[in-house]
Amino acid sequence: MHSLTRSAHAVAITAALGVLSLALPALAGPTPGDILATLRDGDVVPGKYIVSLKPGVAAADHLSWVRAVHRRSISRRETVGLEKTFDIGSFHAYAGEFDDQTIARIASNQNVLAVEPDRIAYLSGVPQLHKSPTPKSPSQYESQAQTQTQTQQSNAPWGLASLSSRAVLANGDVRGHTYLFDDSAGAGTWAYVLDSGVLTNNSEFGGRAVKGFNAWDGTESFDDHFGHGTHVAGTIASATYGVAKKANVVDVKVVRGPGYSTVSHVLDGINWVVSNATGTPGRAAKSVINMSLAFPTSTALNSAVDSAATLGILSVVGAGNDGASASTRSPASASSALTVGAVDWTRARAEWSNYGSSVDVFAPGVDVASLWNVEGVESVNSGTSMASPHVAGLALYLKALLGGPSSPTDTVSRVKKLATTDVVVNPGDGSPNLLAYNGIA
Repeated sequence: MHSLTRSAHAVAITAALGVLSLALPALAGPTPGDILATLRDGDVVPGKYIVSLKPGVAAADHLSWVRAVHRRSISRRETVGLEKTFDIGSFHAYAGEFDDQTIARIASNQNVLAVEPDRIAYLSGVPQLHKSPTPKSPSQYESQAQTQTQTQQSNAPWGLASLSSRAVLANGDVRGHTYLFDDSAGAGTWAYVLDSGVLTNNSEFGGRAVKGFNAWDGTESFDDHFGHGTHVAGTIASATYGVAKKANVVDVKVVRGPGYSTVSHVLDGINWVVSNATGTPGRAAKSVINMSLAFPTSTALNSAVDSAATLGILSVVGAGNDGASASTRSPASASSALTVGAVDWTRARAEWSNYGSSVDVFAPGVDVASLWNVEGVESVNSGTSMASPHVAGLALYLKALLGGPSSPTDTVSRVKKLATTDVVVNPGDGSPNLLAYNGIA
């Protein structure tokens, strides 16, 4: 689940793609005894599995059987057994640590649809950091006379300006552009950010960001030790860098400080989001999940995303940074996901951006300025991790408009219908030639 970034000029940082090592106090490195940190991107987590159940199965009865099988296993003291359960609409599954004999019995059980190994994936990159400007509240931006509700932001990041312009930008400066948007600006909507955590008390969020769920509770504090999640959330909803400047952000931490996650931890995050959003009347239709992460194809993860969509919750996801087909990545290959590829300011697909029929739209993903996990610091990052939150913010922006879309299907359709056609340079085999646009003019 890589996000690519540029080298820093304000601080001395070194890194390699994949397992990440940053010489920056705000970022956490591997802790002693952290076995997962010894694995590489895409590796199987030894002894860990995700088991999906067939539709209509009495999950409670099956889980009781699983516990009994584990208790009878000769290695029960060396394996944890059942660890997490997931219930997302029609998707019922569980994750755990089992020996070979036990997982073989589970796989042969008549109630089991599929068994897959749990896997690890890493965020990666090197941010460019510098002091950010004093943020304005959304209400402080200039109102435009020609349209009663149209608002203009000056000195905006190029990615925001691109969203509100049918024409190509005059230059690729990181800042210094004009962003036009309706002053509803995502009010009353919710972004669930599944990432490394969010600096929710950053003044740029103006009290609109809250802590939701930490999938690593008991292992790591509910803070953004990596920076990636705060950058993503900033692109969705911060005052200076955000597409939907009045939207709310819910921090759902699924990535640890060293920059990795597992499929089971992401499933845990989605499970919590669905419970939270559907448990609040009217929330699901006004929400999106953003996942700027990519694993090797996972049937369980794709099924969870699709089941969340049937309950009214859209997932906006990065296509991945392999320079290959997005069909090889999850959740990018989930049928219901709004999958986003990355372009630079010239509207050329980044050479590392994934492509293909699984991609729905392209958005800015090169040299994107946003927040970091330290108050007052701006970071400039690249990757489909940065493209995805532009479209997550756009989806919330559209939902907040009068008569805006509510269902996942309608939202995806609206984003694609508004998009500027045939301007993406080298979109890749099978990709739609669509560039995200907010419809302001």
